Amino acid sequence: MPPLLQPSSTILLPQLPPKTLVGIDLITFTSTTNFHGIRDLPHGWHFLYTGTTESLSLRCGAWFYVGDLRTAGNGRDDSTALVAAHSQNTTPEIYIWRWSSESEALDTLKHGSDADRQEAMRYKANLGATWQSGGLFRYRSRVSPSLLTAQPGSGQTVQKQDEDEDGETEESGRRDWQGLTDRISPSLLSRIVGSPELDVDGRPRWAVTTASTASRDADNIPGLDPSTEGPDGVSETGGEQERAFGFLPIDLKRTWREGAVGRERTEAAQDRSWALGDLINRCSAEAMEDGQTGETQLLGELQFTFLMVLTMMNYSCLQQWKRLLELILTSKQAITDREGFMSDVLRLLSLQLQRCDDVEGGIFEIDGDEGGDFFRKLLMKLRASIDEILGNDVQSAVKSELEKLDAWVKEEYDWELHREAIVRRGMVQLEDGEEVELEMDGHDEDEETGEYAPLVVDLGGSGMPDDGNLQDTEMGG
Repeated sequence: MPPLLQPSSTILLPQLPPKTLVGIDLITFTSTTNFHGIRDLPHGWHFLYTGTTESLSLRCGAWFYVGDLRTAGNGRDDSTALVAAHSQNTTPEIYIWRWSSESEALDTLKHGSDADRQEAMRYKANLGATWQSGGLFRYRSRVSPSLLTAQPGSGQTVQKQDEDEDGETEESGRRDWQGLTDRISPSLLSRIVGSPELDVDGRPRWAVTTASTASRDADNIPGLDPSTEGPDGVSETGGEQERAFGFLPIDLKRTWREGAVGRERTEAAQDRSWALGDLINRCSAEAMEDGQTGETQLLGELQFTFLMVLTMMNYSCLQQWKRLLELILTSKQAITDREGFMSDVLRLLSLQLQRCDDVEGGIFEIDGDEGGDFFRKLLMKLRASIDEILGNDVQSAVKSELEKLDAWVKEEYDWELHREAIVRRGMVQLEDGEEVELEMDGHDEDEETGEYAPLVVDLGGSGMPDDGNLQDTEMGG
C-alpha cells in the first residue's frame, strides 16, 4: 500500500512547456515534461519566475506569500522564526499559475471568473494523482552537494551522512532566504510594483519582469522607443501594461535641506545623515497600512532591489540598490544616532554579498567595471567614518557588524578596508635592477588631490574684479 500523502502548500503550473527555466527563491532548474508544480512550500515570501533560456532572455516572475499575510515584513527572531513557521497548523494553500503562450509567462486564474474557478477545482481535485505520479517538485531552498554528485557505495553510514548534510544545507538556505526577505511587506510591494493581481481564491501576487524599470532609469529615446506611456506612469508594450517602479526618491547630488548655505551645505554633502533622516521621516509620516517605520521601508527596499537583481538581472533595481547603499553608508552621524538601523543594514549587506555569486558571472559583473570597486570604496569610507567617530576603544553594534563584514570581504575578495594599510606610492625594482617610483591611481577623490583638490576663488581687493572674471587657483599653489 503506498504511503499516505500529507497535504502541503503547493503551487501548480499546468501547461508549462518542457525545458523552461524555472526559479523559486534562490534555486533554478529546467522543467521536464512531467513537471507540474512545487509542493511543500514553507510559510513566508516566495518569488517564482520563468525564462525561455538560462541567460539572455526576458524573465517574468511574481511575489506571493504563504501563510498569514498580516505577519509579513515585521522582521524576525532567528531563534524562533523557523520553528514558529513550521508549527502553524493551517490549511495547505494551493496556488495555480497557468502558462500563457501569448506572453510566454505564468498567469493566474482570474478572481471572479466562473470558468477559471471551475478549472481550478479540476486541478485541485487531481492534485493527489499528480503528486503520486511524481509531477510535483519538492521545495528546496538550496541544493546540497550530495544531491549534485553521485555518492560511491550505498552503505547506511554514507546515506545517513548525506541526509544530515542535506538537512543542514536546507535549514541554512531557509534561514538565508528569511534573512533576505523579512522586511518585505504587502504595502512595500504595492508601493514599488503597483496593485497586486488576485487569483481565484483572492490571494495577491505582485508581478515583475526583467524589463520593469523606474522612470529615472528608463532610456526614453524619442521616435525609437516602441512603448507608449499611459496614465499614472504605466508603460504599454505589446498590448500589456507595466507600471513603473515606485522607488524611494534619492538625490545624491542634493543632500542638504532647502535654504541651506555655506558650511551647512558643505557638511551635508560630506555627511548625508540629514538626507537619510529626511527620507526616513517622510516614509514614517506616510500612512503605512501595516504600521511599518521608515527604517523598515528602507530595509525592505534594499531587500527587494537586491533580489530582483539576483533573480531577474533587473538593471533599474541594481541602480536603486546602489543609490540606497551610497546614501546610507556615507551618513556619518547616523552611525551613532541610528545605531540599530545601521547595524541592520550591515548585517543585511553581509548576507547579500555572500549570495552575489548566485547570479551567472556574479552580481559585480552585471555592473561592469565599476561593480566591486564601487562597494569597496563605500566600505572603506564607512570604515574611516567609524574609526573617526568611535575610535578604537568605543564598541557599538555598527562597529561589530562592520568587523564581521571586513573579515569576510578580506577573505573572499582580498579587499583591505583600512585606508592606511594600502601602499599607494613606493619604489619598485624592475627585472634589470633599475628602481622606479610608482604611484597608485584612483584615490584623488579620497585624498583631495588632482582634479579633486580644493580651489580658492580670488575676488580681488574689493569684491568682483573689473573684468568680472573669477580667477581659480589651487590651494597652496
